[in-house]
Amino acid sequence: MGALDSVRVIDFGHYVAGPLTGMLLADQGADVIKVDPPGGPVYDTPANRTWNRGKRSICLDLKLRSDVDIARSLIFRADVVIENFRPGVMSAFGLDEKKLRKQNPRLIYTRMPGFGSGDSRSGMAAWEGTILAATDVFRPIREYRDMVQLLHQPPSDRQGTPVFTAEPVASIYAAMISALAITTALHVRNSTGTGQSIEVPLFDAMLQAVGIMAMSRLPFKPVTSSVFSGFDHQYQCADNRWVHIICTVPRHGVRFLEAIGRQDLIDKGLAERGLGARPELNKLLVETLTETFSTRAAIEWEKLFVKLKIPGVMCRSSAEWLDHTTANDTDLLVEIDDPVLGSMRQPGLQVKLSATPGEVSRPAPLPDEHRAEIFELLTNNTTKDIGKKETATATEFPLEGLRVLDLCIILAGPTCGRSLAELGADVIKIDDPTRGEVLYHHDINRGKRSLLLDLKTPAGMELFWKLVDSADVIVQNYRSGVVEELGIDYESIRQRKPDIIYASLNAFGDTGPWEELPGYEEAAQALTGIQVRYGGAEKPILWPYGVINDYGTGFAGAFGVLMAILSRSKTGEGQHVTSALARTACTIQSAYLQDYEGKVWDEPQGPDCLGFSPIQRLYQCQDGWIYLGGKKTSDVAGIINAKDDETLEESITQWCHTRSIDDAVNLLNIGSTGAHKLEWINDFASDKQVQDRDLIITREHGSLGLLRTTGPGHWFSESKIHAGCSAPMAGEDAESVLSDIFRDDLAELVAAGVISVFGK
Repeated sequence: MGALDSVRVIDFGHYVAGPLTGMLLADQGADVIKVDPPGGPVYDTPANRTWNRGKRSICLDLKLRSDVDIARSLIFRADVVIENFRPGVMSAFGLDEKKLRKQNPRLIYTRMPGFGSGDSRSGMAAWEGTILAATDVFRPIREYRDMVQLLHQPPSDRQGTPVFTAEPVASIYAAMISALAITTALHVRNSTGTGQSIEVPLFDAMLQAVGIMAMSRLPFKPVTSSVFSGFDHQYQCADNRWVHIICTVPRHGVRFLEAIGRQDLIDKGLAERGLGARPELNKLLVETLTETFSTRAAIEWEKLFVKLKIPGVMCRSSAEWLDHTTANDTDLLVEIDDPVLGSMRQPGLQVKLSATPGEVSRPAPLPDEHRAEIFELLTNNTTKDIGKKETATATEFPLEGLRVLDLCIILAGPTCGRSLAELGADVIKIDDPTRGEVLYHHDINRGKRSLLLDLKTPAGMELFWKLVDSADVIVQNYRSGVVEELGIDYESIRQRKPDIIYASLNAFGDTGPWEELPGYEEAAQALTGIQVRYGGAEKPILWPYGVINDYGTGFAGAFGVLMAILSRSKTGEGQHVTSALARTACTIQSAYLQDYEGKVWDEPQGPDCLGFSPIQRLYQCQDGWIYLGGKKTSDVAGIINAKDDETLEESITQWCHTRSIDDAVNLLNIGSTGAHKLEWINDFASDKQVQDRDLIITREHGSLGLLRTTGPGHWFSESKIHAGCSAPMAGEDAESVLSDIFRDDLAELVAAGVISVFGK
């Protein structure tokens, strides 16, 4: 039984975002009816065998009134509608959102356009590449150490040709956030009895992946560090393959240097965290590691990383990832007997729940496969409970009244907690006062209260258990085994509080040979093929925004928590929610991550890549670069007056070379063809329409002055979502948290070292 097994979804989605949202819901038990045009999905790709799994299929021609009537009848019996057309397209088909919601007041209507209805670009044909161009994804390749510096250079100052990346990250993020928004709206509906509209544009969703890279003190000064560390870097090995080692804490660096017999480097301080701030020592470390790694094959180094339990992996292609033991000895991948492609492997569930586990219930259907049974649904006069129920007083925010204990570090887990805070939960961020700097604090801890509490002390554990008694949700992202040692794992906590919802997020999954290994974003990208697809096999490189798995896993965790809340409202019981960076890496690559007989790995990759085809590609104009997205070659050829399809790419190249960016973009934005200039991060961050929708927020911060961060935007027509207060000073909310559990002994706890206030 899945958490969403009583939910019916009508999925009009096409391309990536809509179908993937439907898949995320179907995997958790929802009855998803996929509506395609006659002949099947518009985007004919093997990835559809992943994105449409677990669904029922009917084909309708929405240009015919009779088929529109069928669609309207389906929607009348539904809980959720998904569509990702441009604004106004569904209304043009005769499926007006306001009328549909009036006929079915409990309906949750979900839109995922490229640009939102309040965006001046809403009418543009917003292809995936168009969105990525608008959000500073396409740029010249640089080493990871230069990423932050590069992000804050205007395009005119950047050297080299921009590089295309094939992962449809904007669509993936829109799907994950939409799944979270839908389950949140279902939770609200349980109280109010009514549905609402949701809009998660791909552009808005992509800004959530930008995250820390947009953060800046004003006047302009990046808050994120651009310091390069030799202990977070790729190195070439004896077999010309690459490894990525990530030693973010001194003990990992010490362990590795001891293993290679370099106590002398430990004595010099080369295992210290923040070594990049000491350039002369860092240069010595890089030189030493470059020479050291060149002495063995990459797989041998990976085996040593595993033995030492330090974060580091061999950089693999996606095809190699599918053969890795971590992928095959776990449920990170699932095997499907597909009616089109035969036996195939594809990404497993993004989120797992212990009591309502979900499953891939069946392979993707053939077009119109379930027409008869869907018609039976329409003719038996049974409907879902459509009538408006007696309503309770709605809270201002969906999760108002819920308390979350956030024990997480770095990005993925804290993003889960931050997402719950944005939805109105009271999130108490608990950090170890002995750990030092809280990384990315001003991005991922806004909207929370901060408590520095030492859980290694008896008094600290006593306070923690009192907080547990008042909590609804606990989120942690330690590697497997750590919370068990502390006695605060799910099984221990549910003995005391059976209705607790406990979310665990880690690097490599909750089962399998690597479940207890530490891991970070870099390792997830290197292991699963993302680095190789972007940088190429000759020199793998992190994806342009290097934290896509971290943020994505955070949203996935929040989606799991909301499903557990829905389930608890029925049963009164809590459960364990799990997700992992490796799961997110599979979802992000779901456009390509299928394995079946005859599979050809031919997606664009590497530093010389400019796009998929002549009509989906980067082109250079007189004053910079644009991305062109088109549906048919004839459409683009007509715009530029080209006659020979075989030389179309050359013709477009020459056409763009003679025009300015503005001229080319204006002429190319017609019908299903769209183009967008390559935006610099500060271009969209200073765009008033972006700021007005709270996607970029600038406000005073007590310790930093004027601070710019991303914000969540606005998803709902009725419910509220907000960025919350600026991230507090570490530990500054100790007094208010203690008052919640009726403790007034803060001074004694600080003196005993149990609690630290303001980092003291």
